[in-house]
Amino acid sequence: MTIHSKLASFIAAGIFAASLAAHAQTATAPDPNIAPSTAEEDSTLPPSPPSDPQLAMDPDPDVAPSTAGQEAQLPPSSPDSPQLATDPNPDLAPGESIAE
Repeated sequence: MTIHSKLASFIAAGIFAASLAAHAQTATAPDPNIAPSTAEEDSTLPPSPPSDPQLAMDPDPDVAPSTAGQEAQLPPSSPDSPQLATDPNPDLAPGESIAE
């Protein structure tokens, strides 16, 4: 064998190994977090009769209880008082501002 034929076979083997490595990099591994589908099992379950009570669900933590009852107990403000977005500062007298 001449040097050219040895070199050609070595290059061909290298190209083949590189193509196998490139194929292995792009191959997708199965995701362990995805379970097989249970759609077929669900379709074989017998339906529950309409007279059965619904099962309880967990309460939604994002929905707080209503405060409408507490708001109804607040005394109404007088019509000539200013509408405040926050509680008034107890350290300031009426008519006094912070800039003074």
